[in-house]
Amino acid sequence: MTAPADPGGPTEPGAPDADGVRWRHLHRVTPLLNAWKVAVAIIAVFLFQGLDDVLRIGLPPLTLVLVLAGAVVLATVIGLIYSYLAWRRTTFAITPDAVVLRSGVLFRKERVARLTRIQAVEITQPILGRIFGFSGIRVESAGGSEANMSLAYLTADEGADVRNEVLARAAGLDLDGDPATQEAAATDGDGAPTDGASTGGAGAPATRAPAAPLLAPEAPEHPVLAVGASRLLVSLLAHGATVTVLLAVVALVVVVVLGEGGRWLFSAFLPLLGVLAFLWGRFTGEFNFRLATSPDGLRVRQGLLETKARTIPPGRVQALVVQQGPIWRALGWWRVRVTLASQGNAADGSETSDVLLPVGTRADVETVLELAIPELAASDRPALGAGLVGMDDGEGWVPSPRRTRFLDPLAYRRNAFLVMDHVIALRTGRIFRQLSLVPHERTQSLGVTQGPLERRLRVVSFRAHSSGSIEPTLPHLDDEVAARLMVEQADRARIARGSAGPERWMRRGPVTQGPDAG
Repeated sequence: MTAPADPGGPTEPGAPDADGVRWRHLHRVTPLLNAWKVAVAIIAVFLFQGLDDVLRIGLPPLTLVLVLAGAVVLATVIGLIYSYLAWRRTTFAITPDAVVLRSGVLFRKERVARLTRIQAVEITQPILGRIFGFSGIRVESAGGSEANMSLAYLTADEGADVRNEVLARAAGLDLDGDPATQEAAATDGDGAPTDGASTGGAGAPATRAPAAPLLAPEAPEHPVLAVGASRLLVSLLAHGATVTVLLAVVALVVVVVLGEGGRWLFSAFLPLLGVLAFLWGRFTGEFNFRLATSPDGLRVRQGLLETKARTIPPGRVQALVVQQGPIWRALGWWRVRVTLASQGNAADGSETSDVLLPVGTRADVETVLELAIPELAASDRPALGAGLVGMDDGEGWVPSPRRTRFLDPLAYRRNAFLVMDHVIALRTGRIFRQLSLVPHERTQSLGVTQGPLERRLRVVSFRAHSSGSIEPTLPHLDDEVAARLMVEQADRARIARGSAGPERWMRRGPVTQGPDAG
């Protein structure tokens, strides 16, 4: 959320303010790394709006080159000045309850991310950042993309420390020290004052500096699985987009051979370029994918040109979806996506931001599901297997009635739902298989829709909505079955939220669920 900043401005970074909050600056190199963005924007405006006027003047070529060079230099200087002012006015702090970011040159704003609302913490390193040792921190908070904040740039070590501190405080660990810690830090084993304490002279009582916040260590991680470059490349070659490109290229060649290519070649180039960009983005974004577990949660590392290390704390998974296309079926491969409350109601445009498994076997899928939803047990695997590849009512699944075969002749035997102990599972698609899982406590709303043909056949489309970009929907469910399911699932969701674990997963004590429940 955003709120007006303190009119007096932030305290000098590095020193605690009156409330004991320590405000920090981003790294001094940040203005240099951000100046080019402002410069490019200014140059783009100049080229689109002022270049025609300059060309009409009829300047000599050398003078024209000097004018353009001067425009570039001026834009760079303006970019540097603005970026420096923005850097000077940007500070952040990590308190026991929230991450706070203050920014703005002309209009000041303060953004607060409550620790109980944090959905993920991500360290990003663009290629230049990897070369020079800088990284950015992205803190994702419940409430959609507008609630997220970016801390760029810090050194790689500072970025890791900030990530560790945010996750440790979100877990409920006390990093501000206690009286026993302060006493131990202020004296050595013989009771003599250390460098952190001073004496006021002979016989004077020792005065001790207040204890600084403890540095949160990085939680150990245990690798679970990795996706090699060869498997990723083969999966993209077997992707429907690749098949589309190949078919389009063949069609273009045929058209050109027949002598009609002049009209169609350019019009088909841009769509093909978009598909190729999609495949290239998928390859670079999911390159060297690795999944690990730690006390902080699930850790996902990926990226070729820009590397990302994302940590998803426990209990933040809103829904999961497992997908398989017709070509991947012959290879036995699946893809797993996850949605968090920070991703809003629609995808953020990135094809890799919500991936939990780019491509993997059925055994990999079962492992990922059990890690993302720890309540799933080994006894649930047969039911999940029926959700992946089964049809009809095997393992307790409730399918669409047979009368819907006229509406969906291929998939009506696949469309089904299953209520498990901790999740509701929806199974759809026969050519493009899909299995969606929504934990009971993450169910935000339930709904049904009914068209004219569905009304005549007494069926509805059922939806179990959770926060995020995934909206599991089951078409053509019997209307009476759907009515009972809505009532029962609402009760299950209410009970599950009441018995869910604490948002700060390492803090002991009674379970509380309030408005901050993520």
